[in-house]
Amino acid sequence: MLCLILFTGMEQIAVGQADTVDYSKTKRIIENLSDPAAVEYAPSISADGKTIIFEANKGGSYKLFESKFINDDWQLPEPIENVNNFGDSTDLIGGPSISFDGNTLYFFASIGFGNSSDIYYSTRDKSGWSVPQTIGAAINTDGYEAFPSISADGKYLYFVRQNMEGPQSRDLKRYEGFCSSIWRAERNANGEWGTPRKLPYPINLDCEKAPRIMADGKTLIFSSNRPGGQGDYDMYQSTFTPLGEWSRPVPLTYANSAASDQLPTIAAQGDLMYFVYNNQDIYSVVIPPDLRQFVNNIIQGKITDADTDQGIAAKIIVRDALTSSIISEIDNNPEDGAYTVVLAAGKYYNIEVVKEGYSSFIQSFDLRKVTTYQESEVNIELFQNAFLDVAVSDAELFEGLVADVQVKRDGASTFFKTVKTRLPNGTTQIALPIGSNYEFYVSAPNFKSELFTLDLSNLVLYRNFEKEIPLVPEKKEVMINVADLVNNSRVKSKIILRNKDRDERIEVDGNNMVSLRVGDRYEIEATSDQGYAFNSTTLEVGKNSQGVDLKLLKLEQNAKLELKDILFESNSATLSDISYIELERVIKLMNENPTLRVEVAAHTDDVGSDSYNKILSNKRANSVVTFLEENKIAENRFEYNGYGESQPKVANDSDENRAKNRRVELIVIGI
Repeated sequence: MLCLILFTGMEQIAVGQADTVDYSKTKRIIENLSDPAAVEYAPSISADGKTIIFEANKGGSYKLFESKFINDDWQLPEPIENVNNFGDSTDLIGGPSISFDGNTLYFFASIGFGNSSDIYYSTRDKSGWSVPQTIGAAINTDGYEAFPSISADGKYLYFVRQNMEGPQSRDLKRYEGFCSSIWRAERNANGEWGTPRKLPYPINLDCEKAPRIMADGKTLIFSSNRPGGQGDYDMYQSTFTPLGEWSRPVPLTYANSAASDQLPTIAAQGDLMYFVYNNQDIYSVVIPPDLRQFVNNIIQGKITDADTDQGIAAKIIVRDALTSSIISEIDNNPEDGAYTVVLAAGKYYNIEVVKEGYSSFIQSFDLRKVTTYQESEVNIELFQNAFLDVAVSDAELFEGLVADVQVKRDGASTFFKTVKTRLPNGTTQIALPIGSNYEFYVSAPNFKSELFTLDLSNLVLYRNFEKEIPLVPEKKEVMINVADLVNNSRVKSKIILRNKDRDERIEVDGNNMVSLRVGDRYEIEATSDQGYAFNSTTLEVGKNSQGVDLKLLKLEQNAKLELKDILFESNSATLSDISYIELERVIKLMNENPTLRVEVAAHTDDVGSDSYNKILSNKRANSVVTFLEENKIAENRFEYNGYGESQPKVANDSDENRAKNRRVELIVIGI
């Protein structure tokens, strides 16, 4: 035979396929909650079923106690001192109703003598429950208000007031002289309670007590002394229909008995009901499937500051994902950030979490095909600052740049922050407080500036942002003139420009305009295959640069080409590193003109003796020839001579002129 196994949280019930379950047999006393020496009354359970609060007359008067469900059992209850000490030792404090998120505790208190009582609330803080506060004059009167019950979305409060008219049934045998009716108050968008309204027939019929609105917001259970019951108070259930009416209350016969059965409470899972039996102890009973509320799902966790890990107060907005209409708005606990959201199965939801000055959070929960109770833990971290990683690069060379990034809030006249990017990648990170629209001005010397914006004033879901900013270099059109050294006629030539500040190489034909970067230094080399030697110069490009004139020497007998930047260590024939740039040009010249033979002539200034300078210049000329030979230029194509100080180019009358006289020349001796 096929069997169905029901898990009730306390026992298993095996049911044959054709059998009928007697759910009344699942009723049992909760030992740890029920003290034989006291009366326990009005239990209230949190949505997740892990916290229960009730009143008990331990010590002579009714006070509130709390228990936690740990390791599959209820722990011994502890008194809620801040609430219990609210009045004096003889005052009645009872009818607790813990909000579904476990963050607010509603109850009533009778202070002094008479039938007057008011509704109060306490919020959970670091030490437990806060000192109680009155719920306010909209609900409380000079009469009797008691047994509050808050809806899962915090929008509706159900409670009882004294029924001054007596029972409508006029069954005087059942009328004990004090009756109450069920009322409901609605909280507006500002968090204020409106004028309560008495629930209509068929809810209020006789003497009603202890309403409990279930997690689905549609199922109401309560106690009533109405005709047709099994004995004293019995428990009933009604559903709010799509037509906006309450259905006829159904007696909970699986729990009702000839004794008093009242004050029911049910967690969001909806399979187990706790209630008070015989006005004395707390019992539980398994709810038949056909009387269970709509299937609920619970989303719970903590909302914390991402940097401090401390709880923060935030607004939780539940929307219909298909229509964007708001279903409910809930506040979490500001102390530790704990929240609980109850969602009815069968719909598609978006949950938004917002707090001014912080980021936002959105997550979808598609429960359209969900048919069972589920709990999900979603811990949410919000942050006050977002981080923008900026990478500034050269738009043409893709190299990182050192740039200034200035930041101001939209509408502000001044920048409130300036940061500088760093090499090698031209990056920096900027911390930006949530809540503003930002403008950024990016600038670097000799580059065109750029502007961009980042809006952090509305919905901010992500903490890290990236922005790549390619800057376009400012350029100047420069004319490169190449002419014959002697007759100044134009020479067909090739120009190579090497940027000495960055990795840029340009090749163009001579006697043309070339676009060069403002602020950069270029080494400009001109060569020609028309029988000319090379020539080079350097140019630092300014905004007013006009052109460059390069004269080329015709390669003919006795033509003399002075080499540039051929330098030696002081009083040495050892070539310095900078010399190799010019010597590479000489190698290229010799390879392009295979019949060219030259003399390498070295000269010094007049510092030192004639003989010493003669020897030194000869060694220096030989060093140049040795380098060329090492680079596979045949030795028969060179002669070398050191002329010492005998052939000055200018008078040796200043350091500048002496530097001009320290030179190496190529003299054409055959072509």
